[in-house]
Amino acid sequence: MEIQVRELSGPEELEKVEALQMAVWGRDELDTLPARMMIAIQHEGGLVGGAFAPKTPDGAMRNLEIGNQLLIGFVFGFPTRDPQKQHSNMLGVLQAYRHTPAALLLKRFQRSWCLERGIVRVDWTFDPMRGVNANFNLRKLGAAFNKYLPNRYGYMKGINAGAPSDRVLAEWELLSERALARLSGPAPEPDLSGAVQINQVQGDTPVGFTVGLETTSPRLLVQIPEDWQQILDTSTELAIRWREHSRELFGHYFSQGYRATEFVRGPNRYLLERTEKPDGA
Repeated sequence: MEIQVRELSGPEELEKVEALQMAVWGRDELDTLPARMMIAIQHEGGLVGGAFAPKTPDGAMRNLEIGNQLLIGFVFGFPTRDPQKQHSNMLGVLQAYRHTPAALLLKRFQRSWCLERGIVRVDWTFDPMRGVNANFNLRKLGAAFNKYLPNRYGYMKGINAGAPSDRVLAEWELLSERALARLSGPAPEPDLSGAVQINQVQGDTPVGFTVGLETTSPRLLVQIPEDWQQILDTSTELAIRWREHSRELFGHYFSQGYRATEFVRGPNRYLLERTEKPDGA
């Protein structure tokens, strides 16, 4: 399937992005970033890029058609106080097209767009319990993070309902050797040599984690759920327990100079590496 990515503009195209947000995240109109706001931010240096596939013959998603193409994904970023950094606020792809390279093509487009304008770093938030997103952000793109943001957006609806909206802040250095290598070929198998797992998980339930490893272990593993969406959909109590667990765990080890640099599947685990001295050291 041929997928094309280009910058979007004008009210007609950006109104399609409104509809796409609702389709991707199950939002209602009150939770959707309106076209008029995207137009204003784009005028001041923001990016709205769209991914397109051939439209379906049955016209089942007519509200996402632009010409003879179907809008299947988008990325939206805006300028920050640092002229060399962009904040990537949203990236979404229709469920039916998540097996395609649409998301990766959107990020490659965003990278090129930014570099053409002297922007060398892109940040964005994501839910650290979502393994698919973690695998994409850390393994495929080469991003990393060491900032945990409890209940970042308050109560959310749609697929995010069921737990506080905790997020981490991904940092993507566009000119780093790591990012260049990940974008140009398949990600290598993570090197987990010497890594010590710090949290204990029984089934889908976190039961504790170990502190004090900062004195002996520069590389740590943190396990997260295999299917976070299922937990959100079926057990608010367990979802909240995971939030409390991850807040304590990441908060402690980030304060000790660790950074999440890699992700591995089966089971879902982050690799944390110590890159700085602890706060106050």
